[in-house]
Amino acid sequence: MARTLSEIPPSPLVTVDRLLRSGAHAEPVPLQQGRTVFEPCARPGTWERAEFGIAPHEHAPPAGVPALREAFADTASRRRGTPVDPGQVLVTSGATHAIAVVLHAILNPGDEVLVLSPQWLFATGLVWAAGGTPREVPVFLELSEDPGFDFVAAIERAVGPRTRAVYFNNPNNPTGFRLDERALGDLAALAERHDLWLIADNAYENYDFGDTGFLDTATVPGAAERTFSVHSCSKTYAMPGARVGHLIAPPGVEETLTKWSLHTLYSVSTAAQFTAFRALSTPAEELTRRRELAERAWQRADSALEIPHTRVAGGLYTFLDLSRYGDGDAFVRRCAEAGVGLAPGRVFGGHCDGWARLCFTAAPEEAVADAIGRINKIYWEGGLDR
Repeated sequence: MARTLSEIPPSPLVTVDRLLRSGAHAEPVPLQQGRTVFEPCARPGTWERAEFGIAPHEHAPPAGVPALREAFADTASRRRGTPVDPGQVLVTSGATHAIAVVLHAILNPGDEVLVLSPQWLFATGLVWAAGGTPREVPVFLELSEDPGFDFVAAIERAVGPRTRAVYFNNPNNPTGFRLDERALGDLAALAERHDLWLIADNAYENYDFGDTGFLDTATVPGAAERTFSVHSCSKTYAMPGARVGHLIAPPGVEETLTKWSLHTLYSVSTAAQFTAFRALSTPAEELTRRRELAERAWQRADSALEIPHTRVAGGLYTFLDLSRYGDGDAFVRRCAEAGVGLAPGRVFGGHCDGWARLCFTAAPEEAVADAIGRINKIYWEGGLDR
């Protein structure tokens, strides 16, 4: 077997899920999962060729069904305030596939990607799988503690002769920290100084709780020509099973990206693309309502948690600081035995052993409140400060 991913262990979320299912608690609460309790904005259905330009039984073009690419481009144009050409849009099998396509397109063996950390748990594995070398740059916990932390200097120190790109998600999974316009501008300026690509993971764009709302990195001065914008229907439209996302590329690289997509997937399921097409007609008021519900879920979790945790400005998670407990993995196991799933911090960065991620939208309000009560009890029973 190839050794590319030999150093990466299987997903620990599978272990947490197994512990939940094998435990004695009658009503386990899976807060380790990144999801919402919202209904999907669209469900699979049938259609006539005239509605979508392609019949359900036909395979889609490798870059995506033209009607869907145009709809994604229209949505992005309204969000950005500047026109996005449908030719820049590549329909992908979720954000995971979009990031993989970018990495395969830009990396030669041994090239480095700076991963702003803590990071989405599969980011470093995707870099390894593309033949690159991920280099974690801790910034988000530092920024959560001190908004004045010079994160650009930390990134600059990590830049080397083989550095090709910077990957980050905003709002951040798992900390909930939000890079604002000034921070994104500083990041874009750094990328320009060192001639780096920016891979902006925008999976949580609909859950930005800032007063000014979500800011697409590509709209920051100097960023458009070097930013790959990754988007997903899984969170915004609550349809993770459809596995539809899209990538908005800088001008001039579309053909290369389409080739990589073709040779890794051929094309996303036509039925899934039609479901995404329907989801894009969701009223803006409904998406706003969901964002407000998610923010209220965070506020309830924040007030109930007795465990130190990160402040949340966006996304669906807070990161629990378990340093006073003594062992983050032991805490996660103990919570799973008590029927509450948490994601172990170590999967979000090599420096995060003493942390755990909690998704406050993964279950109904009453269930989340009950689960937080359970983990508070475990924390004080087993913590070093008890």
